Amino acid sequence: MRLKEYQQNVLEDLADFIEQVDKHRRLDTAFRCFWAERGVAIETAEPGNCLHPYDNSVRGIPNVTVKVPTAGGKTFIACNALRTIFDRMPLGKPQVVAWFVPSDTLLKQTYQRLSDSLHPYRQCLDRLFGGAVQVIDKEAALSGMGMKPDKIRGHLTILVLSVQSFASNNKEDRRVYRENERLAEYARLYDQQTKQVKGADKTSLIQVLSYLNPVTIIDESHNFEADLRVEMLNDLNPCFILDLTATPRKHSNIISFVDAAKLKQDNMVKLPVIVYNHQSTNDVIAKAVNLRCSLERQATRQEAARGRYIRPIVLFQAQPNRDDDNITFDRIKQKLVEAGIPEEQIKIKTAQYDELKGLDLMSRDCPVRYIVTVNALKEGWDCPFAYILASLANKSSRIDVEQILGRVLRLPYTEQHRPELLNLSYVFTASNDFRHTVESIISSLNRAGFSKRDYRIPDTQETVPPAETTPRHHTPPSLFANDAGSNSDLTMEPDIIKAHIDANDETNDIKELERMAATVSAQYEDELRQARTDNIPSDLLSMIKRREIKAVFKEEAAQISLPRFVTRTKTSSLFSVKGEDVLMDKSMLSEGFDLSLADKDISFTRTEAEARLIDLDEQNEYVPVAKNIPEQEMKILLQQFNRIPTTEGKRKQLSQKIARSIQINEIAAPAIVQYIKDVLSRFDDAELSEMMAFEYETANAFKSKIRSQLALYREKKFNEMIDTGEIRCAMPYHFPEHINSRTSSQSAFKGLYTEEEGNMNDFEYRVINAVANLDNVRFWHRNPERSGFAINGFINHYPDFIVHLGSGRTVLIETKGDDRDNSNSRLKIALGQKWASKAGDMYRYFMVFNTLEVPGALKLTQLLERLQKM
Repeated sequence: MRLKEYQQNVLEDLADFIEQVDKHRRLDTAFRCFWAERGVAIETAEPGNCLHPYDNSVRGIPNVTVKVPTAGGKTFIACNALRTIFDRMPLGKPQVVAWFVPSDTLLKQTYQRLSDSLHPYRQCLDRLFGGAVQVIDKEAALSGMGMKPDKIRGHLTILVLSVQSFASNNKEDRRVYRENERLAEYARLYDQQTKQVKGADKTSLIQVLSYLNPVTIIDESHNFEADLRVEMLNDLNPCFILDLTATPRKHSNIISFVDAAKLKQDNMVKLPVIVYNHQSTNDVIAKAVNLRCSLERQATRQEAARGRYIRPIVLFQAQPNRDDDNITFDRIKQKLVEAGIPEEQIKIKTAQYDELKGLDLMSRDCPVRYIVTVNALKEGWDCPFAYILASLANKSSRIDVEQILGRVLRLPYTEQHRPELLNLSYVFTASNDFRHTVESIISSLNRAGFSKRDYRIPDTQETVPPAETTPRHHTPPSLFANDAGSNSDLTMEPDIIKAHIDANDETNDIKELERMAATVSAQYEDELRQARTDNIPSDLLSMIKRREIKAVFKEEAAQISLPRFVTRTKTSSLFSVKGEDVLMDKSMLSEGFDLSLADKDISFTRTEAEARLIDLDEQNEYVPVAKNIPEQEMKILLQQFNRIPTTEGKRKQLSQKIARSIQINEIAAPAIVQYIKDVLSRFDDAELSEMMAFEYETANAFKSKIRSQLALYREKKFNEMIDTGEIRCAMPYHFPEHINSRTSSQSAFKGLYTEEEGNMNDFEYRVINAVANLDNVRFWHRNPERSGFAINGFINHYPDFIVHLGSGRTVLIETKGDDRDNSNSRLKIALGQKWASKAGDMYRYFMVFNTLEVPGALKLTQLLERLQKM
């Protein structure tokens, strides 16, 4: 199960925020700078905006939210995010996760999926953490299962917990605060650094978790009561808090947005939602049955061609059983069975009655095609085969689809289906207050993380339908014998539904509905394509200022294209055809890399600063709390390590421990373990013990070495493929018509856009100001990191500036202050010069330093002299 592009972007946003925290050492500053780099000035945000200055309710702890709609794969994102977060923690720190869910249903589902070695979520965790993973629920933790300190030290430990267990108003009702002799061993580990949880026994589960200082994942965080949420989280003493929700609270610190366009682009959801209002509840059932059968026929034809099995399902929404006139779930099932639909195809799912228990709805052997429910399909119940939500509420009732609309949104197999109608979802109603029905659907979409643009009403419908009439020609008789009104008793002839099923091939109504659905779906796709060109989440449209290319440069800029490196695919796959050009990616250059042959000379010399612990700054509440390993815990770890009887045993344990912190997709974990063992083979017991004591620095040395060796291999292979013609320049990049404005006070003299984005240091500003004042410079552009033009080779290099000259040449300029030279400079110079040589005579690349003499680079005066002659 691979990450979708938008999911990878979320992880990159998370890593960027953590880097900002490491850089600025203040949570509010890190948050402000994080968004400033994306063109959003949160300090000037208007009240009611989704972004605002950092909320520090849980003081000193990074506490961030990711907004992901229903069906966006929040759990899979969270599994991958754990590696991103723990990579920034001290290596010896216990890897403990408190994973909170809002309901017992979701708790059971999450626990099962994270525990199942065959489930993609667990396989992801095993891959990221070297298979050393254990998943525990609250009851098991209270019984001490998997909670022994030795067990915790050797594993990633995920505790799947419910909000209710920790957020009860009465602490006496919370067992997690009480004495627990099974956890008494932890009390001997506490020291002066250990935070004492008020009102909790020192052996309680909450106190143990507070000592372990867990990463905290909160699924559907909007379900927490605000005050209790803050109180509980402060007691828990987390080292990092990550919320994942479709509807963030107003005080959430959002660092990443995923909107419907991204999910639709990656084939995660069935959108748009086609909303159709019918004349009667009879028509709702008839059309739902007919459309479902039509969709299944299309799915059967697709399966014959492409091998994907889909069995479309209808969700019938009944009314609560409050009086005899309501259309209740048990009566619906009874009458559908009497009318000829096989009973095994119909199941009831309510809060009290669950006929779905133990069924795999996506199995070919499962016969279910109709599910009757009320409003019990809450978080945790999913079935991508559910296509149609048919509400059977009284015509005078205001329906509430909020709890179940999200259940029909997931797209089977997360791939585009050839019959377009299998990529949509449908809501059928029969309401005299259709306006409220639509408002309810919009509300449901909003709570699922979508917007009002993600549904469609076919143009032929009226907002308030006319009085019920006799069904049109070619439509089988009404399902109900008494069609006088929606409050009538459910009596029907058994052959009525059968007539509908047998006649649906000839039903003009369904053909017309399908035609209209295809039309509005095409319109929706056109709108999404336009939205994707902006690449701005809909939540941020009002907060981001967009700048256009200056009118004087527009025609000239449109003619400029920057070549990018491409290669040709060697095999066909789901997403590509053999022999077609694809953009070069550095991961493509890793094939054949053998770590066992890499250089093993690594320096483990530590500076005094590396060995010094970071003190806790309690004077400023926005300074992140330093999360060091408790002194007593470190002593125990060293004692256990030194008790290993042989040098080879020490070497093996240290190798495995360090390897768990090094996750490089292109290199298998066993190869990393063996490489570390080979390097450590020249060290004795005393040296190995010292490396254990400073394992964070030791692991970083290994990471740096392995990545540098992989980079060298990629560079060598890249040059070979350039020489053989397997990599060449094509697929040009063009300047976007609009950019997101960054906060800037610098001049935009000769800048390409109406206001250039800023964030320049003094040397960058001096360079571009001098360049812009040259007579032969037409315009320049500050090339943004990640979202701008990248020279895509053995590294991805985003040069600082793109400068266009009167001669027609385009020049890429990378600036380096004298304090910023590093090994990456050589790689950038080599790649930039290779790009210029292959792109053609109209392109140049230069790296410029202030005063340093660096091979292949220029000083500012030299750069200006060369540009003047071009």
